[in-house]
Amino acid sequence: MAEDKLSEILSDPDKVKKLEKLLDNADKLEKYLDRMDALLSKLELFSEAGMLDDLYGVLFSLVALQRGFLKEETVRAIAELMGSASFLGAPECLEKIAEAVEKEDRVTLTGMLSRLRDPDIQRGLAIVFNSLKAIGSCASECGE
Repeated sequence: MAEDKLSEILSDPDKVKKLEKLLDNADKLEKYLDRMDALLSKLELFSEAGMLDDLYGVLFSLVALQRGFLKEETVRAIAELMGSASFLGAPECLEKIAEAVEKEDRVTLTGMLSRLRDPDIQRGLAIVFNSLKAIGSCASECGE
């Protein structure tokens, strides 16, 4: 039976070419089969936990984000925004922000006015006000 099938395949030149191509790529196929086996094992875990539909939903959402929302211009704008605010991620900056959040001091009106002379406060307020302006502008453009 197997010999008949093999004779049939070997008598067809197109099938012989495909078989040669398959044999030429045997090493690659073996790696892919190992990966597929690992993937199937993980999918089986999701299936046993009743989470396969949830996984499909997450994957669909990621594809929608990638195709619809994360256009090249959007990615570039996000990268520019992150670059302009990258100082916030510096360890010393995060430490200062954490300390500031933990302070429980009150600010009076006169105290606020005196703090407005501090150049760091002025820079921080400029960032906040510029950000608020941009948010307001976007909201009016989007019909909010």
